[in-house]
Amino acid sequence: MRVMPLVPFVCLAWACGSTLPVTLTAAPATSPPDAIACARNTLTKLGYRQFAYDEIEFRVVSRKQDLEAHQADPSFRYNIDQIEVTAAAGADGKTAMTLQGRTFAMRQTHRGPTEEEEAASSGVKETAQAVLNACGKS
Repeated sequence: MRVMPLVPFVCLAWACGSTLPVTLTAAPATSPPDAIACARNTLTKLGYRQFAYDEIEFRVVSRKQDLEAHQADPSFRYNIDQIEVTAAAGADGKTAMTLQGRTFAMRQTHRGPTEEEEAASSGVKETAQAVLNACGKS
């Protein structure tokens, strides 16, 4: 009987303990518009397609299909690697750049195509690091 009160806490700890995206930060010496332009160009060279771009908030989201990923699930189709880059002027006057890499599994369900977030793939981690190395140097 004493085990029952612990079940919700174990479930909460399990749910909060996993980290799906990878997040990297940098303080480039360039302005936010230049940092975002560099990130856009670098992501395009790495084969990512621009999904969203906000020139006022200095934010870009790019995606790339990973057709090499496989899962033992008949509804699984392919993975999507997504990189979101945000640049903003900090309080100290320096640019703060944040990169967030995510991986989504595209599945075909009875409702149609469905994206489910998974742990960040090694490819999206490498791409985020490459963008950081190219555009995040101070």
